[in-house]
Amino acid sequence: MSFYTVFLIAFGISFISAPLVIMLATNSGAIAFPGKRHIHAHPTPKLGGVAIAAGVLLFSPFIFLPINGVIGSYLASSALMLLLGILDDIWGTGWKMKLAVSVIATSIIMFGTGMWIENLGNLLGLGEIHLGLWGIPFTFFAVFGVINAINLTDGLNGLACGVSSIAFLSFAVFASMSGNEIVFYLSIISLGATLGLFKYNYPKARIFMGDSGSLFLGFSLAIQAILLTQGEHSKVAPMVPVIILGLPIFDTVRVMVFRILTRKHPFHADKTHLHHLMMRSGIHPNHVVKVIWVLSALMSTLAFVLYKFDAWIMLLIYIIFISFLGVYVENLSIIRLNNSKKNLSNGKSNGSLH
Repeated sequence: MSFYTVFLIAFGISFISAPLVIMLATNSGAIAFPGKRHIHAHPTPKLGGVAIAAGVLLFSPFIFLPINGVIGSYLASSALMLLLGILDDIWGTGWKMKLAVSVIATSIIMFGTGMWIENLGNLLGLGEIHLGLWGIPFTFFAVFGVINAINLTDGLNGLACGVSSIAFLSFAVFASMSGNEIVFYLSIISLGATLGLFKYNYPKARIFMGDSGSLFLGFSLAIQAILLTQGEHSKVAPMVPVIILGLPIFDTVRVMVFRILTRKHPFHADKTHLHHLMMRSGIHPNHVVKVIWVLSALMSTLAFVLYKFDAWIMLLIYIIFISFLGVYVENLSIIRLNNSKKNLSNGKSNGSLH
């Protein structure tokens, strides 16, 4: 089956499922109501991840029959993450539950494929770094980190959908270049299913992805990155997916470090993410989304430019890139502070006229 047929079928399943999921979310009470952490003005159904997952989980077995250990464990673990997201969208779950289920889902992958993050590449310029069995706890940490990164990105209409789609497309191209057929088709299916929800999620959202979407997509991206870069026959450096997902990874690490330094819980929700800072500096939400899409596309382009270089060069250039990005974020904070002072000053001036 051709890759564009695979894409279209996955897209079609997701696109057709979305209106049904909207009704399901409404009837089950999976509704996002306006509040302090939300900018939408009207109650909006969640559970959009169910439509995305339908395009992936219902279609994938027909591509990979007979199902081997890799695909079987991928489908089972992804379904588990979807179930967790559904429960969170309807009733809410804490970070401890998310961590526990992600450990179980990641364990299914590791035992089903015999693969984890064992090779980090030549990160220091002294030869390849092999973690051995230490790669098992590192894999748990990395997978949960990517899940959290995509989850935190899902703050504006179309933002997580667009960032994930760019990553899936990049994974598909790298998988095609390296002859990794399994990751190629999984990425194409995931891309089609994610874009199938896009029309309902952007620019005006009829449905949000919810945690069912962000947890499912984050886990899928993390596992596909492992399948793409690990194994004795892998031809893609582990730094490649790090660069592709470099923007959400950077934002997540920055926010977590900030929370720890300010003695807040690292998983306590707030409005210090990049898209929040951009909005509070005066940029319209739709423009914020597009800017972050462009930055994500630039990161993927950077990965393609650097993929033949040693891992330590990739790491160095990535650090330089995010350093400039960090300066930009700091400037956003200064602009936000100046705007707040200006608004306060205008408020006092207006008050003196009455």
